[in-house]
Amino acid sequence: MKKSLSTAGLLACALLAGNLSSCDDIPYLNTEPGAAKIEDLNSPDFRVGLALGAKSMYVGEEKLPKARPGYFSSHHTAYDDLKHKKIDAYVFDSHTLDYVAATHEEFTVLPGSIGTVDIAIGVTPAKPELLKPVNAFIDAYKADGTYNNMYERWIKVTGIDQNTPEDEAIPPMPEIPAPAAPTRKLVVGVCSQLEPMCFIRPGSVPAELVGFDMELLRRLALHLNAEIELHDLDYKVMMELLSRGELDMVVAGLNRTAEREKSILFSKNYINSRIVALVRTGTATEKAEYETPQ
Repeated sequence: MKKSLSTAGLLACALLAGNLSSCDDIPYLNTEPGAAKIEDLNSPDFRVGLALGAKSMYVGEEKLPKARPGYFSSHHTAYDDLKHKKIDAYVFDSHTLDYVAATHEEFTVLPGSIGTVDIAIGVTPAKPELLKPVNAFIDAYKADGTYNNMYERWIKVTGIDQNTPEDEAIPPMPEIPAPAAPTRKLVVGVCSQLEPMCFIRPGSVPAELVGFDMELLRRLALHLNAEIELHDLDYKVMMELLSRGELDMVVAGLNRTAEREKSILFSKNYINSRIVALVRTGTATEKAEYETPQ
């Protein structure tokens, strides 16, 4: 179902490390410049939101130097500013923005991208032996079609349209049994504020964590024959605990960055994402065709 963006309609998304920097200092222009592709945003006519600390921020600064930037530590704030014309575009990862565009009719992803993003599982340096079985799982889930299937359901939200009742618009979690006789216990960090990767199903009592990452984690637990101790945390706390060995791994749509690689280990990519731009639907002269990044 296409929904209208509101505080109630869209869960607050993950806070990125750093202090909030809004677009309040960007002069408001009473115009709505149109764009046919992401490269068109490289103009002082456009106010472009960037996610503070994410790879997309650095790439956006490099590839769109003529745009007037604004920095956000909350995706939700960026979406709200985009809706209310405080910015003209928001540049971030395709696996998140494709979902936002698919489920909110006021937004569209522009054709093209300005870079790629590695989305991987974070592993504590205290347990490097976890990398081999985790990477084997990722290889298998990509090879057997599970990745494509999950991407279709959680990110492209295939089959959901304006006629889909709102309470049916979130895909059901598949039945994936927990290991019957686990041989290890893993302490795992997740973040429930990032649709469609991990979020609380609206109205669920008790609260049910759902999303791409939660399904991936259930499948990974079965592959590793592991009991999972789950901790719902913000990104800054997760990174600190993971680097100190107080978490074994983090499954939270993590960007692999050179800075993070100084303190934690990363698996192979479990999602290959692109850096794209979300705009108001009325300002996009062309619309991106969604493809599952391989």
